[in-house]
Amino acid sequence: MNVVEELQLAVIGKFSYGWPELNELRTLIPKQCKVKGDCKIGLLRNRYILIRFNLMKDYINMLSKSVHYITTKDGIAYQMRTFIYDTTFTSEKETTQVMAWISFPDLLPTFFA
Repeated sequence: MNVVEELQLAVIGKFSYGWPELNELRTLIPKQCKVKGDCKIGLLRNRYILIRFNLMKDYINMLSKSVHYITTKDGIAYQMRTFIYDTTFTSEKETTQVMAWISFPDLLPTFFA
C-alpha cells in the first residue's frame, strides 16, 4: 500500500508551538533542511504535515535529526519534530518509533543478509 501511495519515503513533521503557513513551509523546508531531490509537503492534520521524498538520502537526512527549527522570513523559528510515517499513525498518541543505525564493522559477508 505504501508503494502504491508513494509513502515509502514519507516523514511526519509535528509542530508543537505554532507553525508557518503551508505555502511558506513548502519553500522553507527544502532550503533549510538541505533537501536535494523533490519533496511534496501537505497538511496531514492539525499541527502535522506529511513530507514525501523521492530520494532515500533526503528521507534519511530528515530523520537523522529528531528536531528541526524552521525559521520564517520574519525571523520566527518553529520547532518541528520528525517521525517515520506508517499506516497506524494517529495524532492522538505519541509515537514510540525511533530511527536507529547499527554498525557491525567486522561482520562477515556470510552473515550480511
